[in-house]
Amino acid sequence: MNYINRHPLTDAVLHGIEMPGDNHLELVEGARIHSVLAFRNREQDVASVISQLHTGSVRTVGPGEWLVVTHDPAQDLQIDGAMVVDQSHGRTLFRLGGPDAVRLLMKGVAVDIAGGGFPIGASATMAFGHLNVNLARTADKSFEIIGMRSFAESLYHDLKLAGREFGFSFAVV
Repeated sequence: MNYINRHPLTDAVLHGIEMPGDNHLELVEGARIHSVLAFRNREQDVASVISQLHTGSVRTVGPGEWLVVTHDPAQDLQIDGAMVVDQSHGRTLFRLGGPDAVRLLMKGVAVDIAGGGFPIGASATMAFGHLNVNLARTADKSFEIIGMRSFAESLYHDLKLAGREFGFSFAVV
């Protein structure tokens, strides 16, 4: 038997073909998402190694814990002093950008991302509506959202509802 790795939203009738609107959400297929948890008393060593990674981006989850996002399917991330687990099969990466991205996200999060407390490069785990996500600000009006794969359709639905007034569009990339 041959199993095919496809995201649940890829073939869903949720999206169809949409032209990018002003506020555009993309499901990023093929993203590699690794969970990194530093061993006791190794947090600083692991943080130093992670800050020097040349491929991918790093998302803070909590003290001594990060998500590392890459797009290289062959990359096998190993860090001395940490437990690294490939979470790609269980997590989903969305990109949201546009002039109203902050206002759209503020409808679902209880964190003031509009003020200076969530600058470019910041990331945090928080609730969006009833779902737990990791939100990262990648530019002034651009964000990456990592959520559980099994809740991807629900997250998409919540984001779509929040974006109704803003000319929201969606695509799988």
